[in-house]
Amino acid sequence: MRRNTPLITLLTGGALGVVLLIASMLAPRSKAPTGFSAAATPTPASAATVQSSSPAASPAPAATATANAQFRADYAGRVKGGVHASVAISIHGTQAIAYACNGSSVEAWLKGTAAGGRLALTGKNGAVLTGNYDSRRAFGNVSADGITYAFSVYTVKKPSGLYRATADVRGATIKAGWIVLPDGTQVGSLESNPDAAAPSATAAPPLDVTAGTAQDANTVLHVISISGTTGSGF
Repeated sequence: MRRNTPLITLLTGGALGVVLLIASMLAPRSKAPTGFSAAATPTPASAATVQSSSPAASPAPAATATANAQFRADYAGRVKGGVHASVAISIHGTQAIAYACNGSSVEAWLKGTAAGGRLALTGKNGAVLTGNYDSRRAFGNVSADGITYAFSVYTVKKPSGLYRATADVRGATIKAGWIVLPDGTQVGSLESNPDAAAPSATAAPPLDVTAGTAQDANTVLHVISISGTTGSGF
C-alpha cells in the first residue's frame, strides 16, 4: 500500500487541477476591464443639434455684386398727389435712367446708380431722384424744375415704358421724351435747344410705339425705347 501512495497523491492533484481549469473557463467574462470607460459616440440627434446651433452664413459680397449686375427692370406710373405728372425708371444692372414729366413745361432726365435696392440719380438744373426698388416696384421722391413729387410705380412691359428721340433741325437740337403708362396714356415733353440755360419745353407730339416715330411739324422723330431689360439707351 505505501508504494502506491505517491501515485494516488499525484493523480488526485491532477484531477483537482483539471476541475479548477474547467471552472475558470465556464465563469462569465466582463465586457470591459475594471476601470475602463469607452468614449461615447455622438448620436445623429446630437450632431444635428450642433449643426443647427451654428449661425446662418451671410451672403458673400461677390454674390451680392453679381445679383446687382444681373438685375433688369422697367417701371412707369403717375406720381402721387393727383398732379398730372408721371415718372419712368429703367434699371440695367447697376445703372439707372429716369424721366419725370408733367406733359408740358416740367420735365427732367436723370441718370445714376441702382444697387442693393437703392436708387440715386441726378440730372440738370438740380434734378434729383432717390428711392428704393425691388422686382415689383420702385418708390421714393423726384425733384424736377424745383418741384418735388413722391412716387410709387410698378414694373411694366412694352409697349409701356420710357422712350426718347433727338434730332437736329436747321441747326437747332430737339429732344423729346415720352412715358407710356400701362393704360396706354402718353405723357411727354419736347425741348428745343435742351442744352441752353433756359430751354423751352412743350407737350410732345403723339408717339407711334409700333413704328417708333413721332411727327413734329415737318420733322419725323425716330424714337428709341429705353429699357433696362434689353439695355437699350444705356
